[in-house]
Order: sequence, then structure tokens, then C-alpha cells
Amino acid sequence: MRLPRVPLTWLLGAVAILASLMFVVSVASLTRVISMSSEQRMERSRELIHREFARWLTEPDAEDPRARSMVVGLRGGLASPPSVSDGPWSLRAGLSVEVDDALNALASSANGDGISFTTIEASEGTILLGTRRHDDGRLLWAAYSIGRPRFLDTWRNTVVVLTLATVLLGAIALVAVVGTTRGARALKRSLAALEQDLSADVARPAIAELAGVADGVSSLARSLAEAQHESEALSVELRRTERVAALGRVVAGLAHEVRNPLASMKLRVDVARGAEDVPPEIVSELEAVDEEIARLDRLVTDFLLVSGRRLGRRIDSDLGELTRRRALLLAPWARERGVSLAVEGNAHAHVDPDACARAVDNLLKNAVEASPTGAQVRVRVSPCDDGAAVEVEDRGPGVPEARVAELFEPFFTTKPEGTGLGLAVSRAIAVASGGQLSYHREEGVTRFALHLPPTGARA
Repeated sequence: MRLPRVPLTWLLGAVAILASLMFVVSVASLTRVISMSSEQRMERSRELIHREFARWLTEPDAEDPRARSMVVGLRGGLASPPSVSDGPWSLRAGLSVEVDDALNALASSANGDGISFTTIEASEGTILLGTRRHDDGRLLWAAYSIGRPRFLDTWRNTVVVLTLATVLLGAIALVAVVGTTRGARALKRSLAALEQDLSADVARPAIAELAGVADGVSSLARSLAEAQHESEALSVELRRTERVAALGRVVAGLAHEVRNPLASMKLRVDVARGAEDVPPEIVSELEAVDEEIARLDRLVTDFLLVSGRRLGRRIDSDLGELTRRRALLLAPWARERGVSLAVEGNAHAHVDPDACARAVDNLLKNAVEASPTGAQVRVRVSPCDDGAAVEVEDRGPGVPEARVAELFEPFFTTKPEGTGLGLAVSRAIAVASGGQLSYHREEGVTRFALHLPPTGARA
């Protein structure tokens, strides 16, 4: 049968708590024995002296009696009478002078079967001395220290410190166990949340080691989230590139098939317009046909730009002047819609001027068409860290959040009319120029920012 797995932290905590309890119980028992009161020590000493005397009387041939105690051993024995009437008794005890003198005094006066007790203040401390006369005339004696042990106060203080230290260690172990367990559970929940969402917050436990693990997990999750985001962006870009490549192959053939007839049509229109005696109404119609031919040619050009056709020669250009010129040309059309254009700032960029004008035209038209009557489209031209920027702002409704990802795709439009190529063409021009086109919506303001490379840049 497989035994259940027990966490190591619980085992360590249980061992620490058990050891603490055993130490506290042992120290308490020892302290209780050591810290007996004076009366208790006196009574214990009397019991020991009676016991040793009884043993000696019942076993006269035994060795000199010795008693053992946790603190001080009982000392005693038989004293022989003096060989000279005024000489001292032979005690063989090796006790201090005070005890010897007291024993000699008791020996001189002891008689009968009774036990005589006296206390003496000697160098060993307070001594309880008991004597009894033996049948053969010798003196049976026993001495026991009953004074408070000198080391008791030191031992008691040591016991208090050790007990507090043990309790503190037990508390630390308990806190460590609880903190580790809670931290591990929090990390487990965070890992479960990260399985669903890499942006989920990772709980940071109070235990320093687990907090380090949590920081590592959080950093790893952020890295994985960034890698996932980049992977998704690359997948989107790859799909877009594949679509553009497929579109490019189609557009290349379409441009060839369409532009040849357009060129022939334009030539015939130009010849007809140059003929003599052409009625004015026919000239007007021929001009309208010429405009439509030009519009179709621009449409083919737009398709080619979106499909990745290279731009014309790039030169250092005055971006502010170019933008003002395009705004001036579009101003009458904008006024018809009740919208005004305002351009400020200046900067220079390394671009194809014709392509850049197409991109600016598309952004201005898009902003005017999105603006309500009476509004103003603001255009700001300014240098930036990576070149120059043209920012076009309007107060139109913007693009629904759910469709922002489609904003620069070919044929995307939220308007009932239009081809949906304007922003796609502007973005294609920005990318082909080495820049980018971005969209922002904040506090009711829509902003398109066209970033272009600085002057002196080379393709």
C-alpha cells in the first residue's frame, strides 16, 4: 500500500514543536526538583539520614554509607573514639573544619538510641548534621547540605532563557510552516490562473524564498505573454504579407491588362480633342472621359502600391510645405462639406514626394469625411526621434474597437461609398518609405500619425 506523501515543511514543523515540548517538560521537571524550599530540603535530608542509619544498623559489615541525590550527595560514616581522652574523633570524612568541630561536639554529648540533629553554617553552605551512638561506642553520623544551591539562580535564569529561546524557535517554526504552506497554495492558484491567462497576477508570498520564486514565475509569465503577443503579431503580419503577395500577383497581371487599353483610350481622346471643328459639348464630354481614365489609372496605381510596388526616387523634402500645399488643394472640397483644415509646424523627411502627397491626401480626405459639419481638421507636422511625423486629428466617431485590427487592410471601410483603399495605400507608402502609420483614439479625438524617415536616410 502506498503511503500518503507528507510535505517536508510539515515534518520539520512537527519535529521542531515536539522537540520544544520535550525540552520544556524536562527543564520544568528539573527546575521543580532543584528549586525545593528550605523546609522541603530539610525534610528530605532527615529522611535520608534516618534511612542511612537504619541501613548501617541492619548491615554493620557494609561499606561506609553513601547516599546520592540530584544535587548534593549525603556524606556520613562511623567515627572511632579518641585514643586520648581530649583528642578529636577520627571522622575520615574530609569535611570542613566547622563540620569536624560540630561533629566532635556532638560525639562528646551523644548517647542512647536517639538521633541528634544540628545545622551548621560551613564553607559548603548550610549543613544538616545527624549523629547517633553505636552499640560499640562508635559514633554513627551523616551530613547533608540543605542550603540553597549557589548555582540555582544562575541555572534558573539559564532555564528561563533556554525556555524562551525554545518557545521562540517553536513559534518561528510554526510561522515558517504556516507561511510556507499558504505561500505554496497561493503559488499553486497563480499557476492555475496563468494556465488560462498569462497576464494574470502572481501572488507574492511573505516567505522570502517563495517570494523569489513568485517573482521568477511572474517574470517568466510576462516573457511568455510578450512572446505570445509577438507570435500573434507575426502570424497576423505573415497572413497579411501572404494576402498582399497573392494580391500583388493578381494586380500585376490586372495592371498590364487594364493600363494598355487605358493608354489607347487616352490617346484617342487626346487626338479627338485636338481635331478641328469639334463642338464644345463634345470637348466637354471628352474631358470627362479623360478624367475617368485618369481615375482608373490612379486606382491601378493604388493596387500596385498596396501589393508592394517600390516607390519612386526618394529625396529630402520639406514635409511642412508639402502638407500645406495638399491642404490648400483640398480646402474647397472640404468647405463644401462644412469642414476647415488647419496645418501647423514644419519638418523635413527623406521621401518620394509624389507618394507622400498621395498618403497625406488620403489622410486628409478620410478626416474630412469623418468630421461633422462645422468641425476643424487639425494637421501637425513636427520632427521626432526617428524622423518626422504628420499627425491628422478629427473629432469624428472613429473606428469601432472590434474592427481596429482591420483598419489598414485593403478594401476595409465603414463608409457606404469608397473603395476602402485609402488607408491601406497610405500605410503601404509609409512602410515602403521606411516609416509607419498608426491610429489612436483618445477622448473623442481620432489621430492618424504618419511617421517618415529623417533627411539623409537612404533606402
